[in-house]
Amino acid sequence: MTVDNFLTNLITNKQPYALTAEDKKTIQFEGIEKYIYKKLNNSKYKCTKTTDDYDKIVLEKIHYCVQNNLPIHLDLSTGATKNPNAVTAPGIDWAEVFNVALLRDYLKPIAAAYKNGVALDYFSVAMFEEKVNHIPERDSELYDKQFTELIKVYQNYLPENFTLRYSRLSDRCDKKAVDNAMDDLIAKLREAWPQLSEEVRQEKLMRAERNILFTGKETNRAEVILTAALAHDAFCGEGWCKGITPIWYEKDDISLGHRYTAGWAIHVRSAQASTINFWSGTGILMQKGDSYIPNILSPKQYKDVEAKLVGTKVEFFEANSVLSEKLGTVAVTSYD
Repeated sequence: MTVDNFLTNLITNKQPYALTAEDKKTIQFEGIEKYIYKKLNNSKYKCTKTTDDYDKIVLEKIHYCVQNNLPIHLDLSTGATKNPNAVTAPGIDWAEVFNVALLRDYLKPIAAAYKNGVALDYFSVAMFEEKVNHIPERDSELYDKQFTELIKVYQNYLPENFTLRYSRLSDRCDKKAVDNAMDDLIAKLREAWPQLSEEVRQEKLMRAERNILFTGKETNRAEVILTAALAHDAFCGEGWCKGITPIWYEKDDISLGHRYTAGWAIHVRSAQASTINFWSGTGILMQKGDSYIPNILSPKQYKDVEAKLVGTKVEFFEANSVLSEKLGTVAVTSYD
């Protein structure tokens, strides 16, 4: 099988999920809610154990959706721009393609058994990228445009009761009000910064530095990194969300996530061979003979194997003016 054939089959796979004898037994004797819960905990897709507190929330959300004849609603919150250190930045790459394909296969068994189906929101928090990571708004807008177009493509190859959406936090609130709230939080966190241990401070600074888009004109690099670290913590603290209803607070919404999901989401893989946040890494294919495995590499991982990667032409998106430039080739490497 060629790379192009593999990717075409991956994207256009409309094969419906066929309920197994075990599936039917679960539904008959334990009920549809238990069936849905089991599928969300499928070890093929899930990485780590969900915390007891969030596991209880998942059960409550499933019950709420079923009792109210609603689709099983899930969100996956995204960084909303490509990591500026990724070779494919800005905009999407094959990491996003692989992620949608994986989550489609993860959730299709639910759509096959539950008549009200599934709705998956990719939820963008892009309004913070400029403040936290100094990534310009135009890069976030490019990511929005390309990811939205990718979802439109995938929607053609989904069951009728399976809906993909791209939602944005910026559409739910007033940016000026959020910026003011963030600034207040950043000021408080700055006062408390010296009280943190040296180990904690260095970890926060390291994470901030690797996500910042530097121009080379910064006169005080250390202050830029510190402010970015504080802004990130202000966002994670969610004190900015007063008067706002982020998607993860909706009554019917179950959160999925990749890295950093302890306590607030179901931790799922990002691609068949990866747990890297898809917006933080670059999608590649690993080849063994005629078989291929989708993978997502962090910027460091990509750099380590870059010499072994071969750019291979892909025809599937050629006619799509929004996606053809970023998805016209894919990097491929052999594995043993």
